[in-house]
Amino acid sequence: MSNRPIFSYLMMGTPFEDSQIQNALAVFVTPRNVEDVLKDAGVHDARRLAKFVLNDAKKLFLILVMMTGLENEKISLLADLKRSNISDASLPIQFHYDRVEGPYHWSSLERSAEKRFEFVGNWDRRDRDLLAETYQWHFLAPVFGDDTFRFDFHPRRILPYLYAEPRAASSGFFGEVSRNVIHKAHVPSSHTDANGEGIAIAIKKAKHDDELEEFFDKEASNLHKLQQYKSPHLIKPIAAYQIGQDRCLIFPWANGGNLLNYWKDHQDQRLNLSSLQWLLRQLKGVCSAIQELHEENARHGDLKPENILWFEDGNDGGFLQIADLGLAAFHEKEAHTQNRKGMKTFTPSGTSRYEPPEMDEKRNTDDPRSRQYDMWSMGCVLLEALLWLIYGFKSVGVFQGSTTHFWVCHNRPDGKEYFVHPYVDSCMRVMMADLQGESAYKDLLFLVQKRLLVVAVSETYGSFPGCREIAKTLHTAVEKISEKSATLQGYLAPVALEYPADRIREQQQHNVVHQEGGNLAAPRREDVPSSPPILITHDAPSIDGNGGVKVLVRAPTGDFNSSASLSTNSSANTKHKQNVSGSPPLCIRTHTLFIPQLKTGVPSCTGIPQSPRVITLSQDGGTVGIKHGPKLLSIYVEPGSDPPEGAQLGLPKVLEPASPEQFTLLKQWIEVCDLSHEMCRRKDGDVPTMPTRLIEVGDPIRLVDSARIDPSPYIALSHCWGPLTDNAKFCTFKYNVDQLRKSIDFERLPLTFKDAVSVVRGLGFRYIWIDSLCIIQDDQRDWEYEAARMEQVFSGAYFTIAASSAKSSNEGFLLPRKPRPRLQLSAQGPRQLYACPNIDNFHKDVELGELNRRGWVLQERVLSRRSIHFSTSQIYWECGAGVRCETLTRLHNSKVAFLGDANFPESALEYYRDGRQVLVQDLYERYSGLAFTMAIDRSVAILGLQKRLERAFQTQAAFGLFAVYFGRGLLWQRRDIQPMKRIAWPGGRRVPSWSWFSKEGPIKYMSLQFEKIDWATKEFRSPFQRQTAVGLKKPSDAREDRDITALRGRARKLHLTKLEMLVRIRFDSEEEFDIDRLRCVVIGRDKIDHGTDDPKQHVLVVQPLDALEKRCYERVGVASLSIYVDYITAGEVLLDVLAAS
Repeated sequence: MSNRPIFSYLMMGTPFEDSQIQNALAVFVTPRNVEDVLKDAGVHDARRLAKFVLNDAKKLFLILVMMTGLENEKISLLADLKRSNISDASLPIQFHYDRVEGPYHWSSLERSAEKRFEFVGNWDRRDRDLLAETYQWHFLAPVFGDDTFRFDFHPRRILPYLYAEPRAASSGFFGEVSRNVIHKAHVPSSHTDANGEGIAIAIKKAKHDDELEEFFDKEASNLHKLQQYKSPHLIKPIAAYQIGQDRCLIFPWANGGNLLNYWKDHQDQRLNLSSLQWLLRQLKGVCSAIQELHEENARHGDLKPENILWFEDGNDGGFLQIADLGLAAFHEKEAHTQNRKGMKTFTPSGTSRYEPPEMDEKRNTDDPRSRQYDMWSMGCVLLEALLWLIYGFKSVGVFQGSTTHFWVCHNRPDGKEYFVHPYVDSCMRVMMADLQGESAYKDLLFLVQKRLLVVAVSETYGSFPGCREIAKTLHTAVEKISEKSATLQGYLAPVALEYPADRIREQQQHNVVHQEGGNLAAPRREDVPSSPPILITHDAPSIDGNGGVKVLVRAPTGDFNSSASLSTNSSANTKHKQNVSGSPPLCIRTHTLFIPQLKTGVPSCTGIPQSPRVITLSQDGGTVGIKHGPKLLSIYVEPGSDPPEGAQLGLPKVLEPASPEQFTLLKQWIEVCDLSHEMCRRKDGDVPTMPTRLIEVGDPIRLVDSARIDPSPYIALSHCWGPLTDNAKFCTFKYNVDQLRKSIDFERLPLTFKDAVSVVRGLGFRYIWIDSLCIIQDDQRDWEYEAARMEQVFSGAYFTIAASSAKSSNEGFLLPRKPRPRLQLSAQGPRQLYACPNIDNFHKDVELGELNRRGWVLQERVLSRRSIHFSTSQIYWECGAGVRCETLTRLHNSKVAFLGDANFPESALEYYRDGRQVLVQDLYERYSGLAFTMAIDRSVAILGLQKRLERAFQTQAAFGLFAVYFGRGLLWQRRDIQPMKRIAWPGGRRVPSWSWFSKEGPIKYMSLQFEKIDWATKEFRSPFQRQTAVGLKKPSDAREDRDITALRGRARKLHLTKLEMLVRIRFDSEEEFDIDRLRCVVIGRDKIDHGTDDPKQHVLVVQPLDALEKRCYERVGVASLSIYVDYITAGEVLLDVLAAS
């Protein structure tokens, strides 16, 4: 094949960078090249086959080129493919052999897979497998954003993603959104401004729920229509696809976040005139996008700051785009709302906070919804934007905390009546009074107050006095304000006022209305509450003392700030008056309390996008949530009385951080654990040792040497250092250690350390261990000694304080909390019931919290006997008996429990009954994905945990591998498409290349059924076989020790083409490898007698270190190679050494 070198470009890629193949179709599959290759292969009728290739089979042609070896020509097989009617359009295909029908058949996996066609050709098994099982998949990475919008992929399709964030950026009822990087050749140029190979995209992945499948189909259909719209302020979706069980939507990635992020992170921009003009232009653009939607008789249905994305551009501020249009409704252009009555709507409503008042009556009906929906929502967004512009971001939070909706409902004898929320109305009145003279802010506020937040709507969607405005008029008005701001000096001058919370409350007292005898009336002075009232509904249901159906909704207690009324529709009232025996559990419908035994479907009250069908709530004790979805409400009865069925003992109000009440609760948790938790007690003979140094929290605070004090209980702090400069860090060094032994100025401590000292003092303890103060940071010997003692430090601590929410030591964790809304419910008798938003989310607050992204923290949490986690919403107590919440809720999770096991890994071994190696793999895979400020800490920050497991397994361990599971432990691979990076070790430290400690990046273990593998113990020799237990007692992380870092094995030669090498081998890093220099060491082989169709041998792939150290190799990857194909030389056996990197 003399012309084959023209395809060498293809052979330089990886199987995941399939854009190189896309480029090859255009660059190499030219008429001249195709004819030359066909002639060179001696193919008959080359001209006819060349026409077939250029028109229908470019990918098939390249596949056969890659299958061709120096002595195995495969190009001529094109004729068989043509005669069998197989073209690029048929891919992917599979082959079938039917003993009844005789010859082989083929079918298309993505196009009518049930139809089979005769295959004309006498191919051997290897050729069929190479085409169908290997090469075709690497030519099928899809190109998104061209003519096709919707795709249904076979599960084996390789998607062209270069990198995927391990954590979702956001999640909701529908699913989650994550950031991926896709090769730029696989999206149209209109979606990218990237200079490199990849660009960021957003992947919206639906939950695996059959009930959401119809919603996904509708959303994909609606989004496809958006591609026809012209406005640059409407996000244009790239594609929708399903692969296996995953249903995904692709959008451009908003690198600036959303409008709410912009308000939060760029407060200084509201004082910059050019930034204000930019924002006004963008708001004008958003209004123009709504106008275009409405003129095409479509509406968005969920406008809110979080759905207006910011695509940041360094040149001119970037641009805003309306996103999340999956809730949008598209109708025939001529069909106004009044003409669509009787036509069902299958579009779920949007976020309840920004819904217009008319949605309250249409919520459980199929009536169509007007485009006026968006106009109310846009008024809400503009009002919050004005709050940010005038008073700053904190005012937006206060405003949102004071209003669940922008409207309220009052019940009258003749029906319901809706008003702008009293707090919202009062806020706009005060704002208007604060704005002096002519200004853009005042004109925008006038639009919101008089034209948008208007209850009355027109049936024909026209601009009429007294009715809510339409999009065209809004766009024109905002456009005039924008133009005026560019020409009139001072019209858009920055404003920075203090939020007038007291004046708004005072104004609200003058505006509030209430009911007397069923009629609206002005309140008497003594009737005006100090907080917005919940209007009493005398016909709403509740639970009386005998379990009957009767509810009295009282004004909220404490800091519940909402005047949204609780009411029921007539049909619900009729049902609620039935006499239901027993105490039925409580549930919440949007503005409705109801009894679930009535089998009534209930929409979500949290504003999560809903499916056209009614969402079902489920109840677990005193917790109410969406079935198979998030928990929404907690129903509490305060301690001191027996809870009725459907409620739980609990605290509806979270305690003030560091308050006497909070310390009392913590002391009770500690006391209960000490006295009654057998599983949390130390084992006999397990006497804790004191750390080398501690911080004494007396007066003065000082660093003490433990050898100079009596044995005492101490507390450990687990915290995140954060991205601090050297000057910002407060640490112990050689030069200041003597001074810190005398005294430490409390005011100089970082806020997290101050908070930790306050907690230790408040709980009555004397000592705390803080790593940056109790280890001399610039003393290498001291640091290495203390790092090896982390097991003793955290397991010996009385308990551990975990600053779960703090991103750095300067942030602190005893911060003010947002008040928790609560609604008091009354039942006959002394007990008081409360309904509150559910905040018990240990997974979100702790496991996904900032602290648990840090590499050191995994072993700190596992080795701690008990931990107190301080999150932004509440505190959690974690011990061997489970997790306790500040609300008094107890959480159960068997997998979480083993991380809180005081005698780890006892409960973990019970959880992982099928194999201890699975426990090791889960822990190490989790650990490998965590972050380190210093990459070289990767081999040290898990030593304490490794030692604990070493004792539990009664084996030896080093570098993340255990002697008893050594073969299994060697078969790790990089987890992501992104390559791993070598860690540069300082002199005197050495980590072997066969250990994943030697590289940066997350790993995963090969998916193998260990019981079905014969371990090739004659092919390699574990370093533990040459070590004594005594020899392993010195730190095994990275010390210079040739015996423990050297793995001896039989190095066999590989017989692979360049492309087979790239396909079969999972390389650790992104380097160029010479196939002739690569060797492999067989670690295990699939047992043939276990019915495996294609048994594999699992190997380490190695290459020589250098010419000076003959017989010394380093690991570069792993592979699983078919036993039936001669990929490995059987005869050439060399005893070599796999040495350290």
